[in-house]
Amino acid sequence: MKFYIPQNLYAAIFSLWLPEELKGSVAVLPSSLISERLKTEPESIALLPSMDIPKIEGVRISRKLAVSFDGQLSNSYLYFIMGQDNLDTLYLKGDISTNEIILTKILFLEKYGIDLNIVLDTSETTPGEKNYLISGNENFDYPEFSNGISFSDQVADLIDYPYVNYVLASTNGTAIKNFTDGLTEVDKKIEDNLEKILENLMIKPRFKDFIRNNFDSVYYDLTENEVTGLNDLLRLPFYQGIFEEITELKFGD
Repeated sequence: MKFYIPQNLYAAIFSLWLPEELKGSVAVLPSSLISERLKTEPESIALLPSMDIPKIEGVRISRKLAVSFDGQLSNSYLYFIMGQDNLDTLYLKGDISTNEIILTKILFLEKYGIDLNIVLDTSETTPGEKNYLISGNENFDYPEFSNGISFSDQVADLIDYPYVNYVLASTNGTAIKNFTDGLTEVDKKIEDNLEKILENLMIKPRFKDFIRNNFDSVYYDLTENEVTGLNDLLRLPFYQGIFEEITELKFGD
């Protein structure tokens, strides 16, 4: 059994906390490739971008665990050119998934009435030359990080619930149950061991301070609050005509 996680800090924090017998199953992938692994490896489990749930026939998610946000901490941040008169194009960089592509479009249309042109950008661009949404660990290499706007905070404000960025998913419900058995009060246990976890993260001290000071806006336990938010989140693309039908969640544990 493989446990696939995306290339980001918050997935790493989750994996560092896992019991030793589960750590050996961890494999890191770009977020965009995780759904295909779940399709082709029925025994595998993954932290799956929530907008990829409709892509996988028969996918089930844990009713215990996910990665959710509702504040300053986020896996993605928005950076805007100072002093611009209008915004029509946003460039996406980093570990981009379906979430960023779909939800950015919806977010700006719903909240600001802006029909954004979304462009995937793989170029080396000087900071400040373009409007960006940067996803994943690349944020910690970006000189403008301290001025970034939390994408998760914007999405959470749109739906009035925490933003469920990643769900623990598999096409095998039994695999999810076996994986999550014994994993309880995950938020509390990670918070209790946060200092030890931060010691193992290869990021600058000022970023560790930022994470430490805002960690109460990250959630690994999936409660009814997050489930309601996830259902509302998955309805947004349907209302915009992006998804053909409303996604019904199926649980595996």
